[in-house]
Amino acid sequence: MLELDVEKRLTATEALAHPYFNEYHDADEETEAPPYDESLEREKLSVEEWRKYTYDEVINYTPIARKDSKRRSGMSIKA
Repeated sequence: MLELDVEKRLTATEALAHPYFNEYHDADEETEAPPYDESLEREKLSVEEWRKYTYDEVINYTPIARKDSKRRSGMSIKA
């Protein structure tokens, strides 16, 4: 799967369909992301404004709660 030549490299969709990922695939957990909003990239902000924007994004980030998945269900911590 690791291919440096962009012409030979798998697309994300092809890579996710590869047998290596079968045990991690859970169609119920897969959601379609909303279209990317590029408006922020068009902003002409100073370094200080970018710094403040980034800081605010990190501070206000709230992770989405997810049900247990196949990826985590097989993991256990042994003392």
